[in-house]
Amino acid sequence: MKRFLAWTLVIVLLLGVIPAVAEEADKYDKLTVSVTTPFSGNFFSDVLGGNICDQDIRKLIHGYNLVYWDNETGSYQFNPKIVNATSVSDDGTSFILAIAEELTYNDGTPITAKDYAFSLLLQGSPELQEAAGGRTDLKRIWGGRDFQDGKTDEVKGIRILGDHQFALTIDPEYVPYFYQLKALDVSPLPISVIAPDCEVRDNGQGAYIDGDFTAEVLEETLLDPLSGYMSHPTVTSGPYQITNYDEKTVQLELNPNYEGDEHGVVPSIPHIIIQVSDPDKVIADLAGGKTDLVVRCVRSEQIMAGMQLAATDDFAMKAYSRNGLSFISFCAEKGATSDPAVRRALAMCIDRATLTEQYAGQFGLAVDGLYGIGQWMYLMANGTMVPEEGAEEEWADLKLDVIPKYEFDPQAAAKLLEENGWEMDRDGVLSKAIDGKDVHLRLKLIYPEGNGVGLLLEQVFIPYLNEAGIELETEAMPMPDLLKKYYKQEERDCDMILVGTNFGDVYDPSGEYDDNGTSYLTGITDPELRELAISLRSTEPGNATEFCRRWLAYQAKLAEVVTTIPLYSDAYLDFHISALQQYEPGASGSWATAVTGAILSDFVPEEEPEEEAGDDFELEGEGLEDLEELE
Repeated sequence: MKRFLAWTLVIVLLLGVIPAVAEEADKYDKLTVSVTTPFSGNFFSDVLGGNICDQDIRKLIHGYNLVYWDNETGSYQFNPKIVNATSVSDDGTSFILAIAEELTYNDGTPITAKDYAFSLLLQGSPELQEAAGGRTDLKRIWGGRDFQDGKTDEVKGIRILGDHQFALTIDPEYVPYFYQLKALDVSPLPISVIAPDCEVRDNGQGAYIDGDFTAEVLEETLLDPLSGYMSHPTVTSGPYQITNYDEKTVQLELNPNYEGDEHGVVPSIPHIIIQVSDPDKVIADLAGGKTDLVVRCVRSEQIMAGMQLAATDDFAMKAYSRNGLSFISFCAEKGATSDPAVRRALAMCIDRATLTEQYAGQFGLAVDGLYGIGQWMYLMANGTMVPEEGAEEEWADLKLDVIPKYEFDPQAAAKLLEENGWEMDRDGVLSKAIDGKDVHLRLKLIYPEGNGVGLLLEQVFIPYLNEAGIELETEAMPMPDLLKKYYKQEERDCDMILVGTNFGDVYDPSGEYDDNGTSYLTGITDPELRELAISLRSTEPGNATEFCRRWLAYQAKLAEVVTTIPLYSDAYLDFHISALQQYEPGASGSWATAVTGAILSDFVPEEEPEEEAGDDFELEGEGLEDLEELE
């Protein structure tokens, strides 16, 4: 009788708990994230540009890459979740991969070797270049150059050996290559959606796309603003899938068929809502419960308000160094900025110290090159990373001092212009004959709408340009329109563009230059820059010190040519509710990657101690030879 009463009491208590558990589950059913950079709507691929918020979405909806970047080793590794076995040629240029057979897209469609081949062929195709004005560089793959030049339909370095067997061969020109496995950094794309009447085939000479594959098809299936895969990708392979996008908000839910990342991590937060928010209100919205996570705070007023919140038990913060910077890029293919003297003078007329202090406060640092303070090369060169014992001499010449500096000095800028033939005309504007035409120093700079740095230019740039005899018009522009001009996807009617960038794990700028050494981003032609970029990528894998040395040489030449005006790099601070746990953006430099391993809960899990293996512990089982190859 006592036992019956006891069990009855337990049941009653449990029935009282069930509604509370359900309420708790509903409470943490979704995570609302505030970003301050508007989406441009490119959720397809880096090859067509896109801003940092677009990159966030791509990290969340695309996955199953053949390789992944390992921060601990500083190199690419085969993804053991995707690649079951590998065979590598003696010279390290050819790879045969066995791909897992159970993988599917979010809609249940099987993923095969052809999906990876299609991804490479599509993104490097002449048809994508014609339709969208951009494509990836397939030159690192054997036969990729002929494919991109329209000389062949197939790429002989891409082979389909079976439904789940795939081979890739590196072009000898790209051997050695510091990021050797970068060519295999590819995720699958669905041909049934992007090229519905086509199929990937292998004719014995290489893989190719067979069927009605044209620029016109891609304009409809990929680029259509209302239904195209670029802005409305429905069939994807990452941890989350898009359920709605309306330019201001992206709604995501868990991909039910996702098998996990390279470490087997599967996300647990059911829904994520990412919204573009007013930079002046993001912290107040967090405090008021309108949002749960505010990412990439850089303004000093945001940070100070966020830190006050984080001092309470209800909120927390995470800080991590940025792998990028903000800078002014030149459109130097014509006009006044085609003159290096003008670019140097412009660099001497901006008060970067005041700009950095007023915008980022103590969390920003004025920089002299195209680098971020979170990049490992910067940490080596500024002495933050300490050489191993015995390697001090090898590191001796790794100094940021080799990068030329342009000190703030408007009077020196005016003198430089005068020495290079710029004279005041009767309208009171500096002018000079360039290529037989009179060119005036009336310049135009565009910047993203709502960008605080753009607004500060009225204070830290324009007055000093006037001192030097330069007129500057500024124009705020929607981010999608600005990026089209930055990537030269449409005619440029400006001289400078204020942008920011975050570098990926791979730093390989060689693809920016054509065979003549002309940058497709700046329009500046300098064959030596191209050679330095090629030398950088050609560093022997594993030789980080030599890579850093060549990186410094490339940075020094960039500054000498003045391809851009670097402004500042900074720390990112994320602020969030305390219930968002196990959220560590510093490990990957990305909130979008970190959130897949985070949980939403008031309960704080205790870490279980790791069990120690005994002295006689040995690996046993089938397939160990394959695992050793993967290592």
